[in-house]
Amino acid sequence: MTIAALILAAGRASRFGSLKQLAPINSKPMLQHCIDSANSALPGAVYTLLGYQSELIKPNITATKIIEHPQWARGIGSSISMGVNYLSGDFDAILIMLGDQPMIKSPYLTKLIDLFNRDQDHIQKHQTQKHQQTVCSCYQDNLGVPAIFSRRHFSDLMQLDGDQGAKQLLINLSPAPKTLSLKGLFTDVDYPQDLNSVLYDE
Repeated sequence: MTIAALILAAGRASRFGSLKQLAPINSKPMLQHCIDSANSALPGAVYTLLGYQSELIKPNITATKIIEHPQWARGIGSSISMGVNYLSGDFDAILIMLGDQPMIKSPYLTKLIDLFNRDQDHIQKHQTQKHQQTVCSCYQDNLGVPAIFSRRHFSDLMQLDGDQGAKQLLINLSPAPKTLSLKGLFTDVDYPQDLNSVLYDE
């Protein structure tokens, strides 16, 4: 089963006050940390969705294929929809990530992929489609991304729009998706001071 990583980094990040995707962490853009982690888990299958000021971001990142989203201002749901639509013809599953979670490194992503693959093996072994073929992250009693969705849910993801992300879809799945705890890795960088709490060990 082929899996692509889709990193969402199209937003303006108005709360941050500057181009958050390029905020330096250990002399490397924050977005590049996320790209590198994704490449370690899924080498050569990493796609980054850009929108706001993409022309400034693209020269500063490497090792990823770029998806341009001209209507990025419509919200994260629109970004997910476009990214999944772009990848749906070439991959069996998509790992959705955010470009502002640099603490989530490749060991965690690899565990998430292994959990997903074990679930697929179980489905094939027992020839059942009762499983939702989705695994996601769990933090502070919430479900969210990083999450891996199989082709079965591509149509649902492509219907997202506005500010509605994948969270509500994950909550409504029955049976519930399998989860992996983020524990201390959940750190969204929303404001410049949040960078102080990002302890990134190379």
